Amino acid sequence: MRAAAPRAPEGSSNMAHNSSNAARGGINLLDNVVAPTSSAAFDIGRGVLAIVDDDVTAMALRSGLASLGDDFDLQHGNIGTGIKTFHKEKPPQVLIIDIGGVDNPQAALDDLARICPPDVKVFVIGENTDISFYRLLVHDLGVTEYLAKPVTRDAVMRLLLPHLSGRSREQQAEQRGGHLVSICGARGGVGTSSIALNLAYEIMDTVKGHVALLDLHVNDGEIALMVSANPGPGLRIALEDASRVDALFLERSSIELEPRLRLIASDESFDNPITVTEAGMLKVLDLLQKKFNYIIADIPMPLPLAMRRILKLSRQIVTVLTPDVASLRDTQNVRQLVANVTGADRVLSVLNRFDMKGGIERALIDRALGGAPDVLIPELGKGMLEAINMGIPAIRRVPALKKYLAPLVREISGIEPPKVTTSWFTRTKTETSSALDNPWV
Repeated sequence: MRAAAPRAPEGSSNMAHNSSNAARGGINLLDNVVAPTSSAAFDIGRGVLAIVDDDVTAMALRSGLASLGDDFDLQHGNIGTGIKTFHKEKPPQVLIIDIGGVDNPQAALDDLARICPPDVKVFVIGENTDISFYRLLVHDLGVTEYLAKPVTRDAVMRLLLPHLSGRSREQQAEQRGGHLVSICGARGGVGTSSIALNLAYEIMDTVKGHVALLDLHVNDGEIALMVSANPGPGLRIALEDASRVDALFLERSSIELEPRLRLIASDESFDNPITVTEAGMLKVLDLLQKKFNYIIADIPMPLPLAMRRILKLSRQIVTVLTPDVASLRDTQNVRQLVANVTGADRVLSVLNRFDMKGGIERALIDRALGGAPDVLIPELGKGMLEAINMGIPAIRRVPALKKYLAPLVREISGIEPPKVTTSWFTRTKTETSSALDNPWV
């Protein structure tokens, strides 16, 4: 870290979140990560220290850097805490420091630079989204990387780990283009399609971008039914024969649900088996990633071999489960599959209907999963089924669902969704069943 150049104007701008900024933001609540089967060799020895002042950032770092094991230490505080600590102790080899809430962050970074050896890699986390502030830190002050809050596990794994592991950015080329999120159920009947549909609407409303909702359940898809749509044979034809996917594919095959949301689905009968080809699937995904900012894909599980590349292309894989033994077993199987195929843990777990009668207790679920689920969704009453029967998204019928999807929207988009007002009873019920375990432990 270098000494400071001339100071930039203080205060953050109101610059809109663009795609680059969104990639840096967001949250994740995962406190349990399956280690990669072929983890990168970290040549940093012992001593990656993070000092941050909020639970959201702490959880993102703890899960995103889980592969470091004992080489990673997380402490509560900010840059002032770090400066006081380094007056007494030797700085680590890698420092992740929080400047959020600091009146004059550049002055604080100057003070840190005076006691921090030049060979220490410094990563800074803050609230300023101004590009000039980013350039000041990275180009003038010698900060290795800057992440704007809210921080996501995805941002940590994409922007911090490459510096620690020596991986080049070219190795991440498979994830370029539209942000692909795959959603699967640990088993049938857990609410995967409903969550995929409503998540797509929430992403569209939050980021104001163009979203594609892809249902890869070609014989038994439910999303089209949920919105009273009648898909044609376009998706089936494309998946079977890549040569049939051209520039007019979207016009022939997609259904406009909203001006910025399109559904790509199939409704083939059970007596019409489909032979999905990997080339066809990749061609469809390539076209969608070129045309849309976000692609939410509802994928079958077990996943056919021809579809497995979608796991490597996905930035996140969301697994939906309910509080029962079969869901817990199959969630572990999904996580192991993702780790084997991608070499990384990209799974976010959504515990749906966590308070259903007769369900397994939360403590046992946490133990079985190795940590708390990322997202908790309670029983939300008859409005959920009524929405399906009426052919409308559930968030239009049950506004409370927005609140429970908010952590997932934040992790995917990097943007804080608008707050949803709920009743005192609902707030109390949620607070007593919070998925946010203590990230500092």
